[in-house]
Amino acid sequence: MSRSFSRTVVGAAAFAAAAVTAVTIGPPANADVESVSVAAGPEGLLTGCRYPVTATVTDSEIPPGSVFFLLAGGVIPGNGERIPGEAVHHPENNTVTLSWTPTRVGSQNLIGMQSEPGRYTSSKFITVEVVGSGLDTGSSCLRTG
Repeated sequence: MSRSFSRTVVGAAAFAAAAVTAVTIGPPANADVESVSVAAGPEGLLTGCRYPVTATVTDSEIPPGSVFFLLAGGVIPGNGERIPGEAVHHPENNTVTLSWTPTRVGSQNLIGMQSEPGRYTSSKFITVEVVGSGLDTGSSCLRTG
């Protein structure tokens, strides 16, 4: 085999391996947030009590930490604040959940946001009303105010 031909074969093999790797790995997932919801109790949303917040996303595979939740508007000054805690991705039903404990009474925008380094890619929000205060008993919420 000539030297030129063996270089061509090696180059073609390397290119084929790179192409297979690119197909196997693929581009990064860019889930879009389709909806946001919060499961309020029978008394409505109360400060001091925990509520599950859910974002529905388009992809079953998303990088950890790329979907998160914020509060803005209403009684929240400025551009909003991130809800603390680590959101949990559920690939079996394309959702991301987080436990939220409201700290302010009043109207607020609850935002689900998907991002990648340096920019956000999608977001959805709902306006929620926190109607009073409560005491989290672990299995329920007792209204105190």
